[in-house]
Amino acid sequence: MPSGDQSDDAIDIVLDAATLLYVNGQSTTMTLTAVERLNRGLGTSSTLIPAWASLLLVGPRNTIRVAAVSPTAVSMRRVAATMASVDRAQDGPLDPAVVRRELAAAHQESVSNFLVFAAACATGAGALAVIFGAHHPVTVVMAALSAALGGLTRRGLGRLGFGILTQGFVAALIAGLIGVAAVHDDALSLVVLCPAMVLVPGPHILNGALDLLDLRMTLGIARLGYAALVLSAIAAGLIIGLAADGRSLSVAQTGAAVPLYVDVLAAGVAAGSYPVFFSMPYRMIGWPVAVGMLGHATHWWALTVWHTDIATAALISCLITGTLLIPISHSLRIPFAAIGFASVVALVPGVYVFRMLAGLVQFATAPTSELLTTLTSDGAVAALIISGMATGLAVPMHLYAVLADRRR
Repeated sequence: MPSGDQSDDAIDIVLDAATLLYVNGQSTTMTLTAVERLNRGLGTSSTLIPAWASLLLVGPRNTIRVAAVSPTAVSMRRVAATMASVDRAQDGPLDPAVVRRELAAAHQESVSNFLVFAAACATGAGALAVIFGAHHPVTVVMAALSAALGGLTRRGLGRLGFGILTQGFVAALIAGLIGVAAVHDDALSLVVLCPAMVLVPGPHILNGALDLLDLRMTLGIARLGYAALVLSAIAAGLIIGLAADGRSLSVAQTGAAVPLYVDVLAAGVAAGSYPVFFSMPYRMIGWPVAVGMLGHATHWWALTVWHTDIATAALISCLITGTLLIPISHSLRIPFAAIGFASVVALVPGVYVFRMLAGLVQFATAPTSELLTTLTSDGAVAALIISGMATGLAVPMHLYAVLADRRR
């Protein structure tokens, strides 16, 4: 048995590792699994109790450690570096001094270069414009430039100390202001919505849904509430930006169909762009691209050939994506929610959410039964798609966890 000082040192190391994982996008389940592995490797025992604003770690002799942190960031480099250290506990006892050095190095992992980040924003928004049926290259270019400018602005505001809500609002405001330069209504909607889709907090939505499915009700609701605040800030920026020219976001527009090869190639570009937002090591980006293209091909096939509804198509696509990505995410030691979201980003119903929020604003000033029907329909479709995606990604994760427990 370790002495009291050694036990306290081990508990501090466990809390440091759990904090690194929790605040940088790792799922709650995998964070708890990491704590169990470190307990074995460091010869201690502790229980992690996660909440939205803190982590509570209860160790031997009722030793308590608290970290005042919230899971609002996503950095796959930091998660991968931390998990590489944690997973060595499966091979035997760990040297606490070595683990401390490795965790200190994980803290220092950098985010994506700001120019690369802006370029990824541009390619991501341009690819989404193609998927949503942009008919003219100018529309794609305008969406890409708007997203790039928004990305540079977000990084600048971040360096000045502004939070995620302010960054999302200002970037969406820029998208709205640039969008009013579009001549046609169809082009306006794509130029405005595609840069906004780049801002959607997908990993937080997926992690929140996974927490709810694991019956961590308070934490799951908090994660989804945070995502809802970010979406509301984005929608407010869009609405105010469009209002500068007396425009409003169309709440009745539907996307245009595109050929399979165009849809799949554009989905691959989008899937390759989003990992940059989450600071994934560049050598790993090929995995979400390949799986994302396959998943989106399945989605297109389900909608076009099987004539399923959009929520069922999202469920089928995410089942395939989750089944393929879960062992990959474990092998690469990166958060599943981030790599999963990057692969299925084009399926996230951000367009429906933004249209619903814009419809609510219009309904407050000019209520009509038709408008109420439209915005209610958009909200229902968004909820069904998110539920289908969360279920499709969560079911393979649960099966993998059950099999892993049985092997242990």
